[in-house]
Formats: sequence, C-alpha cells, structure tokens
Amino acid sequence: MASGYRNTLAALACVICAGNAVAEQGATPATLKIGLQSVIAPFVMPGQQTGLLVDVLRAAFATQHIATDFIYLPNVRFEQQLREGKVDVSTLAKPEYKIKGFLSHWPVTNFHNMAITVRSRIPVLRHIDELRQYRVTAFGNARKVMGREFDAAMAKNPEYREAATMPSAGLLLNRMDVMISQRDIFLYYLSQQISDARSRESELAFHDILGNGNLYWLAFRSEAQRDAFERGVAEIYASGEIDQILERYQRDYGASRDFFLPLDCQFRPAQAPRTCKDIMKRHQ
Repeated sequence: MASGYRNTLAALACVICAGNAVAEQGATPATLKIGLQSVIAPFVMPGQQTGLLVDVLRAAFATQHIATDFIYLPNVRFEQQLREGKVDVSTLAKPEYKIKGFLSHWPVTNFHNMAITVRSRIPVLRHIDELRQYRVTAFGNARKVMGREFDAAMAKNPEYREAATMPSAGLLLNRMDVMISQRDIFLYYLSQQISDARSRESELAFHDILGNGNLYWLAFRSEAQRDAFERGVAEIYASGEIDQILERYQRDYGASRDFFLPLDCQFRPAQAPRTCKDIMKRHQ
C-alpha cells in the first residue's frame, strides 16, 4: 500500500512538472519587448516614447495586463532580433518573409506611399515611368520594398536618392521635384521643418500612382503572445479606445486612419467594404 501511495505521488509530481514546463514554454513575459521602426513619425516617435502605433500596441496589451517595452531598430535587423530573442514582437513582418515565429492572423498596418509634388510645378503624374525625368527623393530602402516597376524606373534615374529621415521641406524649397512617402509621415516631418506647414498643404499634390499599400503583419515569439495581442485589439475596438487614440493623432498631427486600415477591415469592414474586400483578397 505504501508503495502504491509513493507511486501515486511520483506520478502526480510528474504531471505537475510537465504542466509547469508547458506553462513556461507558452507563457507570455510580464513585459513584452516590441521592435519598431525609428523614423516613421507620427506612428512611432522614439524621443517621446509615443506615436500612433506605439499607443495602440500599448493599449491593446494593457487590456491583457501585459506591459510593453519598445525597442527602436533599423529595418534590416527585425528578423535577426526576433530570432535571437532580443525582441518578442516584430512590427515589420509579412508571410513571404518566412520569419521564425507566429504571425498575426491578419495584417495590422498599411503603408500607402504616394508621389508628392508641388502642384504648380508638377500638377499631374499618371505613371511610375514619368518619375525617371524628375529629381526624386524616397524613404530608406524604398527600391527594395516598392516593387519591381518602381525599382526599374529609379535604376534609370540619376537624380534619385533615399533619405533616412524625410526632408519634406525640401520639396517646397525646390530641392527636389518628387518625394515618395506615406502621406501622414511626409506631413509630420513637414510640420517639424517649417512653421506654416498646415497652411501650405494646399500647394501640394498627392499622386496615387505607386500601387497598393504595403501591408505588414506582426510576428511573435509565441502563440500566447499573438493571441493576447489579438484579444487586446478586439477589446480596444469594442470599447472605442482605438477611436480615441486615432482622434487625438488626427487633431494633433492631422493623421488619417489609413495606417490602420487592415485593422478597420478586420473589425469594422462596413466602413469601407470595397477597400476591405481588396485587402482580404491580398492576404488570403
């Protein structure tokens, strides 16, 4: 009988140990380390530990009682940092990147870049090929992420360059003819570089000739982290907290909802049914 009792205790101990091992393997850390791009204000503003993307991620994880620590990285290091465990979450992932980790079930952010000009100088642009004849400035690594057609056109343009931080004011100062940027990012840096930026927006033309926006997923080191994020996003949509955050950035920086269009399509597809249908097709 004593032997049977000891065997029962041993078996119970094994079950507890196994359960603890599984729990540890799938556990979400008390503080998640999130990797972010560092030059995409107003979505990420490292100096202020804030930004539209930062605030939405912080709010989503807060609903799950998970603290966040934001780590600012150059684009090329995201996959490496996630693989080495230096970050728990990458905000720059796509299914085709084959990143080791767990992708969100749907895209989270949308970078819809445009060709921006001063209307009085270049009122109309109809095709990417037209950019070959102009002085063009784009964001860093634009040729790698904007697709083959853009890459081919810029390969034949001796006046093409890429900038680490958007020199938006250079467009109004006639230092370039065309700037390639997401609208909100361009306008944010313009507001930082000239005092009367908002009153001069009417001088600009935004040409939608660069194709669909770039959709990005989040990649996580564990399923538990991914599931916590997705539950959190659902909660801030249900409570309206995400709308309060977006309204604040619209008021303070003129930001649009376009950056979080994939999330709107996931939780409120009726707001833009045709656009959302297209996005759903692109990531199926």
